[in-house]
Amino acid sequence: MTTEIVANIHIHTKYSDGTKYHKEIAQIAAECGLDVIITTDHNIFVSGFEGYHFFYGRQILLIAGEEIHDKNRIPQKSHLLTLGTDRSHVRFAGDPQRLVDQINKDGGLSFIAHAYDPALPAFGEDDLSWEDWSVTGFTGLEIWNNLSEFKIQVKHKLDALLFALFPKFLAVKPPEQILKRWDTLLLEGRHVVGIGGADAHTLLYHIGPFIKEVFPYRYHFRTINDHIVLDHPLSGSAENDRISILEALKMGNLFIANDGVKPAQGFRFSAHSGEKTFSMGSCQKFRDGLVLKADLPAHADCRLIKNGLVVAEFDHVKEINYSVTSPGIYRLECYRSYLFKKRGWIFTNPITIE
Repeated sequence: MTTEIVANIHIHTKYSDGTKYHKEIAQIAAECGLDVIITTDHNIFVSGFEGYHFFYGRQILLIAGEEIHDKNRIPQKSHLLTLGTDRSHVRFAGDPQRLVDQINKDGGLSFIAHAYDPALPAFGEDDLSWEDWSVTGFTGLEIWNNLSEFKIQVKHKLDALLFALFPKFLAVKPPEQILKRWDTLLLEGRHVVGIGGADAHTLLYHIGPFIKEVFPYRYHFRTINDHIVLDHPLSGSAENDRISILEALKMGNLFIANDGVKPAQGFRFSAHSGEKTFSMGSCQKFRDGLVLKADLPAHADCRLIKNGLVVAEFDHVKEINYSVTSPGIYRLECYRSYLFKKRGWIFTNPITIE
């Protein structure tokens, strides 16, 4: 029996450029029905807030991480999320490969942040995409970043005003540039985990005597989340549960969902052979009778991707059964119509069939 944990990753607090402190953010996350939040302030590891917090009769686990970049680099590209260590690694920011190596040495995880983050000149925003693709050994990358999506979708200042007032119109799908990069890395035989990142700050705009919150934490917590699938229930011990969640992130036992389109709890994607079941993030040998299965909580249009190419499409389905006839790296994308547009809903981590 599996346990599904809804987590929001890549959150900033007042210790860097967010607008609220940890406890306030945890309370909002609890109101939004999350199980886990992972804070990642810029170039500072903020300790002392990790553990379970309790609000409204429910518990939420807070895990602290860090977002590291080289402040001396202009523009300041190549940001890295670091999780699972108990100290800052900012002193290694000037050398991304050394940074990744040191995090691995300390038993942590590293995820490339906003891998495709184009410039937005109308608002003085630089291109902050990841550039150092020669780096190896990182755990994974954000295939979908909620704040980068704003920079991608805005074409005119009127677009920015629309999204600021009605943020539900914003999230469309992960950028093709990153999906292609991800598939390429996977085809090179690298275990690269895909995650979704909120990049939650909450921006404050002053309009005369009034202050308008743009992209508040509540919006982020109800949009791009990571649904982590554990093979056991949470124990209630903050340290044990933290270890279980980080291990699942490392393995890729998760899918990314835009819960604003439709809450995605209950979705499953797995491979089956006889009585054996293999989850997302696993690598198994090809065998006769192997079937990929997906169970969806609502109807969706889905695409099965093998080695970066679409090999099957399914229209308006809640269940998928696909017979595997050859080895490959398989992942699933699901789309639903929402607010006058077909939008990305669920993106799984791959199941590799050798």
